[in-house]
Amino acid sequence: MNDSKNNGYVEWEKITFSNNFMFCKILEPEPEICRHILEILLHIKIERIEKSYAEKTMLPGFDSKSVRFDVYLKSENRVFDVEMQTTLKKGLPKRSRYYQSTIDMELLSRGEPYNRLKESYVIFLCLEDPFDEKLPVYFFENLCHNGKKRKLQDGAYKVFFNVSEYDKIRDEEEKAFFKFISQKDAGSDLTKAIEEKVAFARKNKEWRKQYMTWQQTIMEERESAFQEGIERGRAQGLERGKIERTYELARNFLKMGLSPEQIAAGTGLSLAEVNSLLEP
Repeated sequence: MNDSKNNGYVEWEKITFSNNFMFCKILEPEPEICRHILEILLHIKIERIEKSYAEKTMLPGFDSKSVRFDVYLKSENRVFDVEMQTTLKKGLPKRSRYYQSTIDMELLSRGEPYNRLKESYVIFLCLEDPFDEKLPVYFFENLCHNGKKRKLQDGAYKVFFNVSEYDKIRDEEEKAFFKFISQKDAGSDLTKAIEEKVAFARKNKEWRKQYMTWQQTIMEERESAFQEGIERGRAQGLERGKIERTYELARNFLKMGLSPEQIAAGTGLSLAEVNSLLEP
């Protein structure tokens, strides 16, 4: 076995529940654990999870941006998207908006009334503070800003959990879950059950192989994006250089006494661009 495989094996042995791959693998076949987690996080009663999907992909329209949810769940009256956010990325609020709109598109068929829409929750479990206010939970719903701040009651909720502030959570079971995600310990029955499943999953050779392939794919995509960025930057640099040379040529023509109209015709610049060079 070569060094890269050895390194991959060691990494697999160390990954935790907060790893996206492990998070999805553990929760997809465990609707009861999913239900328990959602009840702890949202403080609501859920009778039954009908189905849980890991890495579910949705395409709102033929030419629309597709969405891949970490864990997508349905109950009788609600739908949930739970995302494990290990690193903070720009645009998380807009991402949550797009995710929720995509869920709505999937819930209604043509001709169905809008009141058939289920309550939807887009949930991000963030290892870092997404809004820098040191709150453990940021709960968003649509409100009217006039009068008594009436709730729109459209059943759309976006919830961002800041795992790093687990000490501020009052509910002991919720605090234990956040602490577990922070890789501190498994102090509740739920987290102990999850930890046992993680330990068992680490022995799954097929999952280990999938994980290593997944990691390799991510590395290749990042390398491709990096090279693409370099090429784009190089092309933009060449274009800027070309524009700067054209302007320099126009300035020289002005010094030679050519008219702005002649310079515009000879360089491809607009008359307004040439005239701007005449301004002090």
